[in-house]
Amino acid sequence: MTARHLFKTLQWGLILFCLVFSIVGGVAAERVLDVLQCQPHADPALRSCSWLTNPVALRLTPFLSAGSIVDYPFVLLTHFWGLLVVWGLALVAARWADRNPVAAAALLQQWLPRRINATQADVLRWSVTGTFWLLLAGFIVFCLALGVPIVGNQNARAIMESLGCSPGTFDPFSSPCMKAPGFWTPRLSLYFIPLAGPLLAPVWLVMGFWDVLLGWLALIGATFALKSHLSQRANPQSRPSTHPLRRP
Repeated sequence: MTARHLFKTLQWGLILFCLVFSIVGGVAAERVLDVLQCQPHADPALRSCSWLTNPVALRLTPFLSAGSIVDYPFVLLTHFWGLLVVWGLALVAARWADRNPVAAAALLQQWLPRRINATQADVLRWSVTGTFWLLLAGFIVFCLALGVPIVGNQNARAIMESLGCSPGTFDPFSSPCMKAPGFWTPRLSLYFIPLAGPLLAPVWLVMGFWDVLLGWLALIGATFALKSHLSQRANPQSRPSTHPLRRP
């Protein structure tokens, strides 16, 4: 597929997606929920969605309660703005690649490894290096998302709502899903403590996710050590010389 074909596919896909959910959003959402066999519920024990389909279902259910067809575009923008932004960026990138094929080809050759001269050791080294930077970037983003005061509380609430749980405003633990066992609920419940919850996000991050942070740091350290070892093997000239210095 060329850049022009990719641009046309993304363009008409975006137009069709927006038209369907802006005109017959309720019917389309109902059909998608039937295909997913998913009905979100505030209580995780009663909902029929998995952890993967529940965030999608929560964004589709507002179409079912929309008052009229006039509300569909606003529901679409409110609950799918992230998808629309990513879709628009992909359109811009495909359009730029179509208008600048030489620059796009040079950019691909710069970022993608060459298969002709690449060996298994090179592929392994590139994979380990990419894994290291992904783990490091993910660790930093995770700490900032849940460790910054007030921001951590909002992100914790967004995570719980994506799982089908809506903590109360004045009494967060009045919702039955806040008492349900699992991975997220016991760890994020500290963020909903009145007054102290939004302000002590760094403390709740360490108390709730200390095992996750330690495991994450161990993986980062292991991949960094392996990356350094593979880099030294690939560049034998960088190794320190073991021969004794000769006196003149």
